[in-house]
Amino acid sequence: MIHDLPTFAALKDRMRFLQTRQKLLAQNVANADTPGFRPKDIRQLGVDPASRGSDAARRLASTSATAAYGLTTTSPMHIATRDGDAAYAEKGASYETRPSGNAVDLENEMLKVSQNQIDFQTAANIYQRGLATLKIALGRKA
Repeated sequence: MIHDLPTFAALKDRMRFLQTRQKLLAQNVANADTPGFRPKDIRQLGVDPASRGSDAARRLASTSATAAYGLTTTSPMHIATRDGDAAYAEKGASYETRPSGNAVDLENEMLKVSQNQIDFQTAANIYQRGLATLKIALGRKA
């Protein structure tokens, strides 16, 4: 029905991704004082617009997507992927780690939470406006 339309399906997937990312970022903030905790983030699948023309970036995105979808090498003839799950990336702060081993930078995490919230609200607004447009097209009041 409405979820069969590509635009709505993409927006729904985007909002699911942002919801999952919000949970992970909240865990990072909650564990800001846990000794040895390393912050985690989810990489978004797709091509970075800044490196759209780069062949190396396309190969890297392809490798990340392959690993993210659980594909493994079953033959020595297959091209090897990076170790670990490419969708979840452990990210330690590159400039700050406490003596307890905790690498959560609260300022950076709160910026990510804020940007994530803005992205989710934008996707939700586009979804809502799309529904209103469909209602108008069907002759109903928005």
